[in-house]
Amino acid sequence: MVVAVQKGLENLAEQLRQTEFEVVMLGDYNHPVDAIVYGTGDRPSGMMSSNISVSSSSHGHFGVFMVNAQNKSVGEVAEILRRRTYTPLF
Repeated sequence: MVVAVQKGLENLAEQLRQTEFEVVMLGDYNHPVDAIVYGTGDRPSGMMSSNISVSSSSHGHFGVFMVNAQNKSVGEVAEILRRRTYTPLF
């Protein structure tokens, strides 16, 4: 899974890199991503610019999964990315 992380969250990006995720910095990567992690209450400005493209993941889904990392630990963000949902469905 390719995860783009908002600039300013470099510590989070480095910790996610140490797990199973391929982590890139948002705005510096011109290829499809599976998820975007941002750290403010609002989506970062310019997020939907032309340099962001969505991926068709190995799960057969299209689009990009957006994760707000504000007030979440690295473990919580990693689990959200693994599950592709904020909370368990059942």
